[in-house]
Amino acid sequence: MMPLQIDFQQSDLCPAGISCDAVMPLIQTMMASIWQQTLAPNLSQAQRLSVCIRFVDPAESRALNQSYRGRDYPTNVLSFTTNMLDEARCLDLGDLVICGMCLVDEAADQGKTISDHFLHLVLHGILHLIGYDHEIEADAVTMESLEVAVLKEVGVQDPYEVIVDE
Repeated sequence: MMPLQIDFQQSDLCPAGISCDAVMPLIQTMMASIWQQTLAPNLSQAQRLSVCIRFVDPAESRALNQSYRGRDYPTNVLSFTTNMLDEARCLDLGDLVICGMCLVDEAADQGKTISDHFLHLVLHGILHLIGYDHEIEADAVTMESLEVAVLKEVGVQDPYEVIVDE
């Protein structure tokens, strides 16, 4: 497994229910799974990977979403790819910007724990950083299938399963 360094920024905006220290081993496990399934042939020069996860409020999320995607509303996660290899052979995959309030609201609406939804957003964002997308239906099926399989390995239920209140 290639080690992953995560720089958590603006942790004061991280929702209650998420411990950055507690989720690190789960994110490492997800990355190991992704590494085995998709990354190994593409990153032969890298010795480790890094990602920045920055928590923002809805106003900043909205501004970034408007500036970079042309969508005038806050969103749960935005991915900004870097793919820069430094002298120490650490590949910076890029930045994930997570709106804590969107995360909490969506988790409640979807009947999920905040921690499980957070892990899904991190995985979803990292897959974007390494080239996955879901604009075309076939690509969406591929990406979502990988998300479901990887999340299952860390004990998170299928995030696309519809939960119906009775």
